[in-house]
Amino acid sequence: MKKILILCGSGRRHGNSEKLADAFIKGAAFHNGITKMTLADKKIAPCRNCNYCQEHHGECAIRDDMQEIIIALQNNDILVLCSPVYYLGFSAQLKAVIDRTYAESAIGRKIQSAILLSVAAKKEAFVSDCMRNAYRQLCDYLGFQNLGMISAQGFENPNDIENSSILIDGFELGKSIF
Repeated sequence: MKKILILCGSGRRHGNSEKLADAFIKGAAFHNGITKMTLADKKIAPCRNCNYCQEHHGECAIRDDMQEIIIALQNNDILVLCSPVYYLGFSAQLKAVIDRTYAESAIGRKIQSAILLSVAAKKEAFVSDCMRNAYRQLCDYLGFQNLGMISAQGFENPNDIENSSILIDGFELGKSIF
């Protein structure tokens, strides 16, 4: 069975994005290989572009919580990127992780497939379109197979997503993975 790593990129715990991730997890609940990491609890500095990692077999010069994430990436097959839409893209927390996976390129990526779960406060389609386009380009660049996307729109307040049909979509996507 494929193992799944979910990176929850919101700076706020238990918000709309994490609730969508939890619905996905419930859908895939019969599967034991699910790891959820909440980036709100992690200290991850931005990449310095020093290339230390390329010269030291993927070891990063920065000592922070990113080492734990690199290990998780190396031990999973499917990556779920879960993020609120911040100014038309990934949250700063998730973007820092994405940038820092440059270190992993020195040792080879194990992840083969990805899923996007995003939640936007705004209802306008272009806001989520920007996120979906960035995700598609990331998948193309890294060679990941896109297994699905959910782009929720119009969920501004922390509990707006509760009792929404978008959580059913998240559950069904999780269920469909296997």
